[in-house]
Amino acid sequence: MNPGLLDLILFSEKRKAFLLLLKEGPRTIDEILKELPDVSRTSLLPQVKKLKEQNLVIQEEGKYHLTNVGEIIVEKMRPLLDTLIVFEKNEEFWTDRKLNPIPAHLLRRINEIGDYSLIEPDLSHAFDLNPEFVKHVSNSNHLYMFLSYFHPQLPSFFQDLAKKGIELSLVLSEAVHSRFEEDFKKEVEGCLETGHSRVFICDKNDIDIPAIIAVSDKIMILGLFNENGRFDRQYIMSFEPGAIKWGEELFKYYMEMTEDIKTR
Repeated sequence: MNPGLLDLILFSEKRKAFLLLLKEGPRTIDEILKELPDVSRTSLLPQVKKLKEQNLVIQEEGKYHLTNVGEIIVEKMRPLLDTLIVFEKNEEFWTDRKLNPIPAHLLRRINEIGDYSLIEPDLSHAFDLNPEFVKHVSNSNHLYMFLSYFHPQLPSFFQDLAKKGIELSLVLSEAVHSRFEEDFKKEVEGCLETGHSRVFICDKNDIDIPAIIAVSDKIMILGLFNENGRFDRQYIMSFEPGAIKWGEELFKYYMEMTEDIKTR
């Protein structure tokens, strides 16, 4: 794609919105203006003219269509725009995170996270679990969770979930597992006794790992260490189906590196 065409597509919100709308199907000018209420006819028509000149759009029988070239370009454009939205929403957060724990094939698909919230520590509840996380996980059917960061309320929380019949798959780093074994052995045994829990250990010391991955059928949470190797208790939370599917794949990536606690 030549630089002029790239500029034409990306550096105009009107042109982007118009192309993405046509990706859903042909439209008349009146239908387009109805679906793009912030765009006027006089401001849109010059933009359409430029797209027609680049053979991205044609007009037939009163309707605008994407050309074959336009279809291909807009198909590739959507993931790029969604990726930019993910990073630009909280640019400082992403700039300061270690992204190495996200494998390349999932990092390339980070656009699938979609809409999300950045959760930051609440100093008035510094030692409490996030209430949104507790609420949605407590109403879930299952929870997949990877932990290399320890929170003292998690062991009893896991036990309560397991007693409710929620299926748990927990992957703990070696350090977190040691802490559970030393100080919360009763809670771990209580989880396993319910028959609804599996606990695994990820003892890989030669790879970068995330602080937290939590995925249920309701929510996805991702916490990453910052560039200084610290977890500052900032993490992203999403309820998007695409984010949940993406998070499940990330969890399974680490699950493949684990050892079942029962085999030790």
